[in-house]
Amino acid sequence: SILGQIHQIDRFNNKKLQYLFNTTDSIYLIDRNGNHVSPFPIKTSEKISQPIAVFDYDKNHKYRLLVVMDNKLTMYNAEGKQISGWQFLNTNSNITTTPEHYQIFNKDYIVISEQNGATHLLNRKGESRTQMYDKLNRSDQKMNLIKGKSLYESKFITMNDQGQIISLNLNGTIDTMEVQSLSKNDQYVKTEDYTLLIKGKKLIFSSINNRFEYNFNSLPDHNPQVLFIDDSVVIFVRNKNENLIYMLNEKGDLYTNPFFGTTEFSIIQQENIKMIVGSHEGIIYNYKIN
Repeated sequence: SILGQIHQIDRFNNKKLQYLFNTTDSIYLIDRNGNHVSPFPIKTSEKISQPIAVFDYDKNHKYRLLVVMDNKLTMYNAEGKQISGWQFLNTNSNITTTPEHYQIFNKDYIVISEQNGATHLLNRKGESRTQMYDKLNRSDQKMNLIKGKSLYESKFITMNDQGQIISLNLNGTIDTMEVQSLSKNDQYVKTEDYTLLIKGKKLIFSSINNRFEYNFNSLPDHNPQVLFIDDSVVIFVRNKNENLIYMLNEKGDLYTNPFFGTTEFSIIQQENIKMIVGSHEGIIYNYKIN
């Protein structure tokens, strides 16, 4: 089985995309005709335990692929060669999430989270960027980078496995906040532009200009997508139990009746918005959203 998402990369920097993904034993890169791109697939010496992390630091298609094998890390380039300059080779306990990359004030932060609660903030070489003094037992939710006026006024926001909101300050300290008695099954997303909370059947959205609550008939999924189009906000939320995807505006109203689909969905934003979703019957739906 494929672990995690399938990444589209432009390995040859010629505007022709390839598909990069991994299983538990190999890294694959295939072209748009379904052919393997040499030297892929690359078989690893040990079992891959997390979806592959793909970094394009300077948006110049010089990709770095970070592979997790329990408590070991190996970095490759898009040509399938191991990067000898990568310094962070292993942790004291298993790594629990796919490594994440963030960039702020021209500095790179690669986030590595361990099962024992240790969190590592690294630079591009795998050297420690900030020493974290406290333990953090993370949930499986992503980090949210909040940019302050300076580097040390900036922070990462996430949730721990007890439903508490955790603030990782870039000076190495960790703050814990209780927010509306969250559980580990709830979702909390905070950016510089908005805060989004999914608690049970309720979605709560808050920004500078808007705040609303929307109540679903059954539990929604925890991977909403938020788009900003001109001055408007569009929120897509899948409800797996109903096989529907909801589309909400900045007031919490439905733009239209929910869209049918039984799989995860993808949003394409070009001249107009399209949503691609599949069904168990083997049909692909391409919804054009006006």
